[in-house]
Amino acid sequence: MKPITSNCENLLRKENEELCISKQVLEKKIEELFDLQEQYKFRKVAMTRSLEESGGKVAQLSNSVAFFKEIIPDTKKAIASAEKSIDMLENKCQNLEDIISAKDRKIIALADKISSYTRYSDVNIELEIYSRM
Repeated sequence: MKPITSNCENLLRKENEELCISKQVLEKKIEELFDLQEQYKFRKVAMTRSLEESGGKVAQLSNSVAFFKEIIPDTKKAIASAEKSIDMLENKCQNLEDIISAKDRKIIALADKISSYTRYSDVNIELEIYSRM
């Protein structure tokens, strides 16, 4: 009878050792799961903060887009007005250039007329004041 009892004791001891090993493995896995759970909580908090910040940035960008959409028509009107002003100034500039050119031609014509009168005059004649000295 001893051999059966001894055999049973050995089997029970072996099974107890395996159970202890399994218990240690399970405890280690439970620790790892707790660590993973902590990491998950930390990452969840970080992602929530990131989403809140992103939401704020998205709202800010949406407001900027809405603002720029509002000012686009006014900007277009201002550009059109500026283009009209530029065209007017270019026309005035062209008119002034035409006036200057006409006056230049008039001055040249008068200078030519004056030089045609002085061609026949004697430039070497001294005034009376200078000849008495």
